[in-house]
Amino acid sequence: MPRKYLVVLILFCIVLNTFGFLWKLFEPVLFYDEIAHFITPFTLVLILAEIIYRTGGDDEFFNTPMRAIITGSVIGLLGATGWEGIEVLMSWMGISVSNALPDTILDVFLGVLGGAAGAWAADRYLDRIFGRSRIDPHQPRVR
Repeated sequence: MPRKYLVVLILFCIVLNTFGFLWKLFEPVLFYDEIAHFITPFTLVLILAEIIYRTGGDDEFFNTPMRAIITGSVIGLLGATGWEGIEVLMSWMGISVSNALPDTILDVFLGVLGGAAGAWAADRYLDRIFGRSRIDPHQPRVR
């Protein structure tokens, strides 16, 4: 993904989550929590794909669309589950956080969905950069 788009996404995530915590916008603002729980793993997976590309990696995690989506889903699942664990710790410390079971399940689901969407976008981008086929990563791209 072009660097300027990645920087904009990172800044958007930082602003979104910072404002959500500072002014407690996650619950009262309609879909604020849902957008944050989708966009954050989406951005993190795109960052991972960019790191793989920039460090000369061979793109083994994103080499086919299905493998990319599975990888992104797992990254989203791990990240969302870890974050929900942090929310439980925050509520134990007396910080006002919604960690009801339905909210937790939805947040994890959105994390998986965001990770999968980020991986799909990263795979499309990396396929164009590497000039490879969408079906078989070992074949050149056919127009």
